[in-house]
Amino acid sequence: MFLGKVVGTVWSTKKTPDLEGVRFLIVHPFDLDKEPTKNIVVVADRLGAGIGETVMVAYGKAARSAIGNQEMAIEAAVVGIVDRMDIQQDTLSEDLRESARELHARENGR
Repeated sequence: MFLGKVVGTVWSTKKTPDLEGVRFLIVHPFDLDKEPTKNIVVVADRLGAGIGETVMVAYGKAARSAIGNQEMAIEAAVVGIVDRMDIQQDTLSEDLRESARELHARENGR
């Protein structure tokens, strides 16, 4: 499972029958090291997450369970929309503490 920010939506008029009615989002995963992640992940969404929201994403069987169909042709799905993230600063190394501050600043648009 990972945390990420919804940065877009995927529109597809033709897809396999098991994917009919499923909404797809583009999610940019958060990374706590100093290098920004260059990955994006296309995820199925039945919770109604919107662009700019932070989401929890599961992979594989957990993703298919969250969507409700083990046979569905997906690899990742939104399993939660995050309201808030708290990181206990005194338990982190200085490098992770700085990365967490940068992540928090990005989330708050600074």
